[in-house]
Amino acid sequence: MRPVLEVDIRHFRNPEPRHFPVFATGAGWLCLIGLLLSFSAGAFGADSADSCSSPDRSTTPLNGDYKDYAGKTITAIRYTSVDVFDTSDPRENNGIYRFLNWLHINTRPAVIAPQLLFSVGDRLRADRLAESERLLRTRPYLGDATIEVDEVCGGNVALLVVTRDIWTLEPQIDLSRQGGETGHGFGFSEENLLGTGTALTLGYDKDEERSRTSLSFYTPHLLNSRVETSAVFAETSDGQQTEISVQRPFFSLDTAWAAGTTHSDITQDETISYRDEDINGFSVAAEHHEVFAGWAYDRHESFSKRLSIGLTQDREQYRSNEDTLLPLPVDENHVYGWLQYQYVENAFAVYRNLNLLHRKEDIPMGMDLRLRLGHGGSSLGNDEDFIQYEVEFTDVLGVGKYHLLQFAAEVEGRDHQGKLPNERVWGGDLGYHYLVGDKLRSYVQISYAQGHQLVPHRELTIGGGDDMRGYPVDYQRGDRRYLLRVEQRYISDIHLFNLLRLGGVVYLDAGRAWGAGYADATHLSNVGVGLRLGSSKAKVGKVLHLDLAFPLADKQYVDEYQWVMTASSRL
Repeated sequence: MRPVLEVDIRHFRNPEPRHFPVFATGAGWLCLIGLLLSFSAGAFGADSADSCSSPDRSTTPLNGDYKDYAGKTITAIRYTSVDVFDTSDPRENNGIYRFLNWLHINTRPAVIAPQLLFSVGDRLRADRLAESERLLRTRPYLGDATIEVDEVCGGNVALLVVTRDIWTLEPQIDLSRQGGETGHGFGFSEENLLGTGTALTLGYDKDEERSRTSLSFYTPHLLNSRVETSAVFAETSDGQQTEISVQRPFFSLDTAWAAGTTHSDITQDETISYRDEDINGFSVAAEHHEVFAGWAYDRHESFSKRLSIGLTQDREQYRSNEDTLLPLPVDENHVYGWLQYQYVENAFAVYRNLNLLHRKEDIPMGMDLRLRLGHGGSSLGNDEDFIQYEVEFTDVLGVGKYHLLQFAAEVEGRDHQGKLPNERVWGGDLGYHYLVGDKLRSYVQISYAQGHQLVPHRELTIGGGDDMRGYPVDYQRGDRRYLLRVEQRYISDIHLFNLLRLGGVVYLDAGRAWGAGYADATHLSNVGVGLRLGSSKAKVGKVLHLDLAFPLADKQYVDEYQWVMTASSRL
């Protein structure tokens, strides 16, 4: 392992020995002896009061229970960056892995330090150490992060920040298949450019709908600040894509303010399909522009209340193309100001093998409520007045050691004060995890959504790799939808070449989308088996799904089975 930086803790080091001149007289020697006795007494007294020690690492949990050290002064912070491959492990101590360690530039301490929620001179707060760990573990260029009390000296402590890098320089060769449609792509990606945490990607991909050449840039900390910046530029076979975002988010529970702006301009063809047949199509040019500022007006260790204001423009223009068979939707241009309230609780638990394979996962266990209310009038250039509203709610409940319940609900809509349609959609999702053991996981999910006056390309659909795995993409559509998923998951201890983790799943999917004129939609169901692959050294937030699904209903319209290959952020 290659330590990148160690900050010298001068407060914990014995002072350099002092050199005294040789005294030639007896009086001088008496004075010298008196000084030494006086100095020794004071020094020993100090040692007895402020003795320094290093905590036993085996008794300190990885997620840091630092209550015994709360209130002590942080005198220094040390940083250690662990290589991608652990050469102390004989399975990784070979020429190839040592060469890759040498080739990879580890994340610089100058990048890690500004992201911490504490600094030298602060009083130690256990919640800020734990939140700093979680913040670092969200970074796509880090495999893990821990913060430890490295040394204690009376009322002072030294902290050690340990981060483990992952391999981020990748030639990208992408293959995907879902719902009977195959996609491929290739490119180049570096998610930790020169150890700065900056991602740069150049790629080409093609699927059933379009081909795309893109260049993207992303950094969660522009110039080692709290500013998150992203930019995507793409040329597609049916249009173009430009997306830019610059914002200082609420990066922690104690963040006092946030502000930012986002802009996107996308032109592409939309295909409306039903039962694996194209029934309509058109070209849409969509723009989204937003600027906002927010304040956390009530901050506590257990929760934060925030108010934000903003101005948003959503514009969509529709044009005919060779696939247009039905009337086009009405062009839209909505400009509105809004006020948003958010209540978020500070409650987290660390799980493994919940959504990823053999990874430490920080699961928010508290309530998160967001309410947004906006108004657009003719003074902003709208054709008629309207009210925009959004509600989002999530909560997670752990029951004992083996049960985890997840709940989410959302409502979004727009009510016009004239003749334009009032489009809205609402729905909920309930997920249940039964943690049978370290290797077995049972999962049940049920969701329902309903819409009103939805334009065709925003209708609720079902089918494809994200829900009904035995049916083509967007196999059914309408203004109502339900989905039931039942999975039995197995997480193995197999670690291929110390690179890939393996898991498996058997599952049942059931669901239906109907309404909005699609009256003959039947209930769908399929069963299947799947293989799960997760990298322990790269792309740690993704799991590769390889599924074989067999439809049980509406079989006259689909193949006997579907091969599905996707990358997902969950098992």
